[in-house]
Amino acid sequence: MKNKVLLSIIAAIIFLGGGYGLYMWLGSMQKPPAKRAAKQQIMAVKTQNAKPSVIEAKIITFGRVQSEQPVDIVAEVSGKIRERVHLQVGQSVRKGQVLFTLGKETFELGLQAKKSDFMREVATILPDMKIDYSDRYETWSNYFASLDVEKSLPKLPSYKSEKEKTFLATKGILTSYYNLKAQEATLDKYIVTAPFSGSISEIYLQNGSVAPPNGKVLRLAQNTQLELKVPVDTKDVHWLKTGTKVSVATEDESQQWTGTIARIGDIVNATTQSLDVYVKIQNGKDPIYTGMYLRATMEGGTIQNAIEVPRSAVFNDNEIYTVKNDSILHLQTVQIKKSNKETLIIAGINEGEKVVVESLINAYDEMIVKTLNEKAKTVSVK
Repeated sequence: MKNKVLLSIIAAIIFLGGGYGLYMWLGSMQKPPAKRAAKQQIMAVKTQNAKPSVIEAKIITFGRVQSEQPVDIVAEVSGKIRERVHLQVGQSVRKGQVLFTLGKETFELGLQAKKSDFMREVATILPDMKIDYSDRYETWSNYFASLDVEKSLPKLPSYKSEKEKTFLATKGILTSYYNLKAQEATLDKYIVTAPFSGSISEIYLQNGSVAPPNGKVLRLAQNTQLELKVPVDTKDVHWLKTGTKVSVATEDESQQWTGTIARIGDIVNATTQSLDVYVKIQNGKDPIYTGMYLRATMEGGTIQNAIEVPRSAVFNDNEIYTVKNDSILHLQTVQIKKSNKETLIIAGINEGEKVVVESLINAYDEMIVKTLNEKAKTVSVK
């Protein structure tokens, strides 16, 4: 019984071993499948033929129209504001028109009291004048008669001698007179008029408010002299100079004006990190208003032998790809002459070179490429 089991196991092993040997022999006779060569992918790049030329260095920027001479109207003295015109933004006023008055009753009464004191002082010197300066008595008597607390102080009679001058000084007549004239000048400050024709652009204090001394009440803008304030990058300011002509227009160019650069700021604007340039706008057929948002195109000179390319075509600050022999990328260093919003003006490219005008990913020098040349276009000024 044991011998039969042993023989069965040995037969099974021989059978399995023979089957595996036969499998391996047949497998070794089968030829491996032929390997297909991987097809090389060639990058297609967009190029344009370079045509260096003289390019105008235009600077395009946007800003708002403002009055050339805005003035803050202040109350030089304290008092309650009483408007004579309706104080509101946009209100037009004429030169010399009363804008508002300040409550002056208390000051006016005090001034009249001091005039009364001055009349008393003049009256007290008349007896001495009659005795010591008889030839001057009538003059001073007539002057006393002309005094009125409700009227402006008349001019003081001129003295005829040093003795008379000393007499008037010791009696305090001269001091009292000039103090009163100073207070009369202050009284005029309670009436505030427009220094020029224009429009109210800002209101700081409303009707009925009490204005402190030298407190700002409103801002007046002169509408006949307007200027456009625009920011210009510090690296582009060297292209500009005062007196340069400027084309001014709305964004859709439906309205256009001309102007000139009036001045160039020399302090960097903390908000825009640029320098402010002020353009004086000339009147045209289209009306222009304070606060309009306009575009300014300024001519900044010319750049010789240059081309204009998209910003994306330049990398590493000053490198660009060209294509040699219609199939080989060539890395080339160029000179950046001017930066625009979407393009760069560069030099160092020869005429007829194929310039790559797009950003390339994983590209390298001497790489094999194929070109998508737009023959109808050349790299030039837009």
